[in-house]
Amino acid sequence: MTLLLKKPEEHTNYIKSWYDASIKSQPAKTSTLKKYERGMFISISNNNSLYEDIQENFRRQYVSIVKAVKGKDYDFSKWNVRRLKGDFKGDRIALPSKEELIKLCALEIPIMLAGVHNYKIDDIRSRGREYCHSHFYLYNIHQHLPTNPVKLARIENQIENNLLRFTNIKNARMKIQGIVRIKEVGIGSYQFTDAVTPLKLYDYLKSPDTHTQEKNIINYIASNRHNPRLQYPLSTIYSNKRL
Repeated sequence: MTLLLKKPEEHTNYIKSWYDASIKSQPAKTSTLKKYERGMFISISNNNSLYEDIQENFRRQYVSIVKAVKGKDYDFSKWNVRRLKGDFKGDRIALPSKEELIKLCALEIPIMLAGVHNYKIDDIRSRGREYCHSHFYLYNIHQHLPTNPVKLARIENQIENNLLRFTNIKNARMKIQGIVRIKEVGIGSYQFTDAVTPLKLYDYLKSPDTHTQEKNIINYIASNRHNPRLQYPLSTIYSNKRL
C-alpha cells in the first residue's frame, strides 16, 4: 500500500511579511545629519600627568579648540570660558539647568564635558604612579564646522595640533600619531544610544547619575574603569559669550 504524504501546511510569518514589505523593500536612507551633529569625542594620551595636572588645563583646551575652528587670531581667552566642576564626594557632574543648556544650543555655543581616566596599572604609561589620560565630549561644535570635507579635515587636523601642547610630551609640536584622537559620536552601532539633540542633551549628560548601565560616550567618560576605587569628577565647560 502506498502512503500519500500530506504536504505540510505553510504558516505565514506576519512579522517577516511586514518587515519585507515595510522595511526591507525600502531603499536605504542616507543620513541627513551633519558630521559631528551628535557630538565630537576627543581622547588625549597624556604623558606623566596626574588628575590635578590635567584638569587645570580644561578651560585652556576649550579655548584651543575654539581657536582651531575660528582662527588663531580670534578674540577668545580662558576668561570667556565658564567651568562647572563636579565633586569627589557629592555630585560628580555639575551641569547648567536644562533650560540653560537649550539656550546655549540655540546660541550655537559648544558645550564640553571633560573627564579623566587612569591608565592600566600594567601600562608603561602608568609608570606605577597612577598617571592619567583625558577624554572630552563636545556638543554643538558642528555649528561652526564647514561641510566641505577638505576644509573640515584641515580644522580636525588643527584641533589635534592645538591640543598636542597639553600632552606633557617633549617636542609636542611634532605631531605623534594617535596621541590626540577625534571621533564622530552617534554613528554606526551607537546611532541609537548616542542620538543626541538639544532637547535630549541634559538627560544624556546626566547619564552617569540616571542611566549608569547605558552604553554611551558619557558613561564611558565617567567610568574610570582601570581604577574603579577612584572615580574622578567631571567638568562641564562652555563659553560665556556667543562665538
